[in-house]
Amino acid sequence: MNLYSWLVDHARMRPEKVAIRTRDLSITYGELFRLTCALKESLRKAGIGEDDHITVMLPNIPEFVVSYMAVVGLGAVVTPVNPAYTSRELRHILVDSDSKGLVIEQSNIETYGAIARECPQQVLITVGKEGTFSRWVGGGADESVVDRDVDDVAVMIYSSGLTGYPMGAMLTQGNLDHNSDLMRICMEADDRDTTLTVIPCFHSFSASVNMLSMLRYGGTVYLMRKLDFKDLRHALTDGGVTAVCAVPTLFYGLVHHPELGDVDYSRMTTLIAGGSALPLEVYESFREKFGVEIRQGYGITEASPVCSVNQKYRPIKPTSIGQTVPGVKVRVQAEDGRVLGPNEVGELLFCGPNIMKGYYKKERETQEIIEDGWLHTGDLGYVDEDGYIFITGYKKDMVITSGFNVYTKEVTNVLNSLPGVKDSAVVGEPDLMRGAIIKAYVVRSTPELTEDEVKRFARMQLATYKTPRKVVFVPEIPRDSSGKVIADLLERGS
Repeated sequence: MNLYSWLVDHARMRPEKVAIRTRDLSITYGELFRLTCALKESLRKAGIGEDDHITVMLPNIPEFVVSYMAVVGLGAVVTPVNPAYTSRELRHILVDSDSKGLVIEQSNIETYGAIARECPQQVLITVGKEGTFSRWVGGGADESVVDRDVDDVAVMIYSSGLTGYPMGAMLTQGNLDHNSDLMRICMEADDRDTTLTVIPCFHSFSASVNMLSMLRYGGTVYLMRKLDFKDLRHALTDGGVTAVCAVPTLFYGLVHHPELGDVDYSRMTTLIAGGSALPLEVYESFREKFGVEIRQGYGITEASPVCSVNQKYRPIKPTSIGQTVPGVKVRVQAEDGRVLGPNEVGELLFCGPNIMKGYYKKERETQEIIEDGWLHTGDLGYVDEDGYIFITGYKKDMVITSGFNVYTKEVTNVLNSLPGVKDSAVVGEPDLMRGAIIKAYVVRSTPELTEDEVKRFARMQLATYKTPRKVVFVPEIPRDSSGKVIADLLERGS
């Protein structure tokens, strides 16, 4: 099997059907197949083969889709990376993943240039007016499809899991084959659908639900490079969008932005919120204003990522992340390993064909998070008598902001490396639009250290969404006997 075979079939059966659309551009399945075939051939000639790792550091632009599918078709492994990452963050991924190639925007090349000597790439492809991408897709075509096993890795996404430092979650052909079909099984999506793809495709949620599902069915992926409300209005009214699968932040904007108040969502086949908890206020405001309901779902990168959703034609429980998707099982487990019953709170574990193969080169960490096929999520919750799952908190030290997971250990490691910082702690401050914002508590060893200096240092080392928006200086960080931060005392003491 190979996920790339979808493009082979669609290029033969529906070559003129639009596969990718932006506000200014449309690419048919026939053209997408030609571009991916050409890039496959160029990569093969450059020495890239099966199981080699290629890093793709691009926003939601057609070149992301072309690169992603070409690498998969070659039998190699895609490592998608947030283009907002700093050189420090990119260096870790390139080195840890044994990356042999990098696809990056020409305008972002300085991020790689600063670390190029430390992690040289066998292949470097730049995208943009002065980039090299057009040359890589301008030659002969390799129309072959490398046959892969269901257990062969297709994509590797870096996630901090329960450890606090980024590791490569290996998602197999079988994992993504399962997850890419959930839009049909749970929402009755098909080739007539168009997904609004504003969540970045380097995010596992968007890759599976928005991109891969449409490429599988022969639907259309409507790509938005960034959130612009004028472009968003065009997509929702004139872009043919039928499915909006996004983070709660976007739905908050759809409710409150003045230019979007008259959009007709009744023709939409699918409205799903994921990535972080959907506030009940946003759910109710959307339903009251537009007369339709948002269905909340849940996923985790290590599960490819979708585990559950409020499925179509089933009753919606607005504060629930829904029932498990077909093929996936859930259980709630106590600290001592006991399996808990309905409405009892514990850690949520999932088992099924969506569970990753493991972390790349991290056998111990893989065994810690996957036991007898059950994935420990680090999320706390319960399952009611109808099988609906509810999240109540997090076992892991993590903040979810605008759908992105921020692991506090990574942020405090950076803050503690700043001269003048003796100690630090990071928490999430509730925010209706983003879910939470990053707030840092800092113990100074240098009294002259300012909030701006802390923020500026963090921005140099961390992607923007990980950077503290607030910094509060405190005399000490209260901790329990195990060294864990006592958040209540920290908030009270500030």
